[in-house]
Amino acid sequence: MKSPWSLQDIVDLEYFLQQDLIRNTPERLEEIRTRDRRIYAGMEEGQKVLQDRDLLLGFWLFARRRQEEAEGNRILPGQLTREIYARLQLLLGAAGLLTGCGAALSFFTYTGTAPLNVFHYLTAFVFLQLAILLLLAFSLAFRLRRSAPPPSLLSSLLTGLLIRSFQAAARRILVGISADRKNSFKAVLGTLKAKRQYSALLFWSIFWIIQLFAVGFNAGVLTLTLFKIASTDIAFGWQSTIQFSPEAVYHLARVLALPWSWLLGAGISSPSLSAIEGSRIILKDGIYHLATGDLISWWPFLCMALTAYGLLPRLALLATAWIKRKRCLAGLTFDQAAFDRILVRMQTPLVSSQAGPEDGVRPNASEPAHARKSPDPHTGIVVLIPDEVYDRCDEAKLNDILALRGGFAAEKIRMGEDYASDRRIVAGLAAAETKNAVMILAEAWMPPIAALLIFVQELRRALPEKTAIRIGLLGRPGPATIFTPVEPAAFSLWRQKTDALGDPYLLLEDLSGNP
Repeated sequence: MKSPWSLQDIVDLEYFLQQDLIRNTPERLEEIRTRDRRIYAGMEEGQKVLQDRDLLLGFWLFARRRQEEAEGNRILPGQLTREIYARLQLLLGAAGLLTGCGAALSFFTYTGTAPLNVFHYLTAFVFLQLAILLLLAFSLAFRLRRSAPPPSLLSSLLTGLLIRSFQAAARRILVGISADRKNSFKAVLGTLKAKRQYSALLFWSIFWIIQLFAVGFNAGVLTLTLFKIASTDIAFGWQSTIQFSPEAVYHLARVLALPWSWLLGAGISSPSLSAIEGSRIILKDGIYHLATGDLISWWPFLCMALTAYGLLPRLALLATAWIKRKRCLAGLTFDQAAFDRILVRMQTPLVSSQAGPEDGVRPNASEPAHARKSPDPHTGIVVLIPDEVYDRCDEAKLNDILALRGGFAAEKIRMGEDYASDRRIVAGLAAAETKNAVMILAEAWMPPIAALLIFVQELRRALPEKTAIRIGLLGRPGPATIFTPVEPAAFSLWRQKTDALGDPYLLLEDLSGNP
């Protein structure tokens, strides 16, 4: 059964990915590979047949959570995020309500000597909000119109609010936790901000909270307004240094009342012309000549203006944020290389030098590795092999290693002969519009040079956006094979350099035998 993803699931998924990335020694890689294969072996056969990425990753996440609980690690960043998010919703909703009540209370300081100016009320609680809503509408329209909008200032501020709240809570909770788990907790924060696939989800999650504050503010102002009108004798009038005529004020009120005039009718939806004339405040004349009926004719108009231009738009934005957040969660594809690695480990049979089945799976020893079942029918990999190791690259060995990662060498191409030939390789792959993954073999014992990283970036621009680019690392070549173990320090250096490229579909692999 396919379950919807939540923000808690996303955070925990990235957390477990970071844990595995930190463990880059051969012994730990073997443990990870065995663990994921056992997770897959524990699935029902009907679930395996579906080959659904979300289902497989969801089962993997469920199993990893249970393993953490069994090890006594009950504090996971996903749960922490959920609790922080719930508290932020409650806090900002209550803060908005109290702020609205306080703002309205400060306005209704009626002493009985002069009516309250309706222009002050409209400016503070209606016109100012309309200006903010217009700016927000332009910003959202620009964001929604573009398929890949750049990070906006508002988006960065809102995302930073959640991240800083998470960091503050994490600092209090991570005392006494192992260094590996601390590093994983911290890495999750950077991942959520850096990964483009989560930017919209984080934006709408925080945007929802901000709208809760705005809804609470308007509800607080409206509640306090109605309370003061019901419990005290409030008089409303209008005055301005600019000599507006009563007719101009009447027409302005009529225009503002258009959204609700069909509901309340004339004379109630907005003050009549005679009521507006009768509620005009002239300082030298005082208020004793003003009729009570004219002074109280404004309050329905003010309450409806606040509702129509303050509360209802914020409720609409709140609903929009909820819908957009749900769509962002539903639209997550998990087709990046890091998730491919999990699926390959889960679905690749364990190869052991000892006799007997492992995890309930008995590989056929007579069957070549590249002929075994692959998790995806489109597993051909275009392999770009540097000129200096091309002649020593054993194709059968390469295919066996790729088969352990769920693929095979669809095509071998010599690269690195000269600048022009590398440009022709990029142009050829772009013209072919290949959907296969592309793997670049690289000698990890030498640090990554700028030319290779630039080549990777050019390759990314030439290929379809979601085509996986895999860098297969080789250790120092031996007398018998180039597929030798990669030193952990070298692997970490390469990961640091490739992570800096910010490519979610770029995967770094050790080709010595651990997928």
